[in-house]
Amino acid sequence: MHAVHLTRRFFGSVFARSLAPDELDWVASTLTPAEFEVWRRQPRYDLRHSFGVARRVEQALDSEAESQWLAAALVHDVGKVEARLGIAGRVLATIFMIVRGRAAVRAWRDRPGWRGRFGRYADHGPIGAAMLRAAGARAVPARWAEVHHQANADHLGTGLDLPEAVVLVLRDSDRD
Repeated sequence: MHAVHLTRRFFGSVFARSLAPDELDWVASTLTPAEFEVWRRQPRYDLRHSFGVARRVEQALDSEAESQWLAAALVHDVGKVEARLGIAGRVLATIFMIVRGRAAVRAWRDRPGWRGRFGRYADHGPIGAAMLRAAGARAVPARWAEVHHQANADHLGTGLDLPEAVVLVLRDSDRD
């Protein structure tokens, strides 16, 4: 992650507007009721981010934009809610992940206090997948939530059980 991207992410979070009723209707028509219930637990800035990711996926895939891929885009970060971090806490967790490495911070997941919250933030993919599966979500959105941070350029598609072309679009649309 580089400084310009992180700065944009910070200000995008601070100034995120709520989704309009027609945007919420589109999300509700894209997700199953179980997925929607998990998705809507996110803070405003995550709802806005996931909506933007899904719309970019829809545009990139055009007529190939299956609802499961759009749902994957919408729910990929739902596990972040378990960290219970606001914007400032997320900034600090991100700094720790940059300095210590995501894996090292992820290892704190079960610790008490801020370390545990930072660990859950770093491990939000598997946490979100577990939340989605427990709610009865479809397999593809839950799987993408679980592995979306593994879909980097060196590891693209390896063991993801998702079409590589869709993985590319999902990854690039997230801009994370």
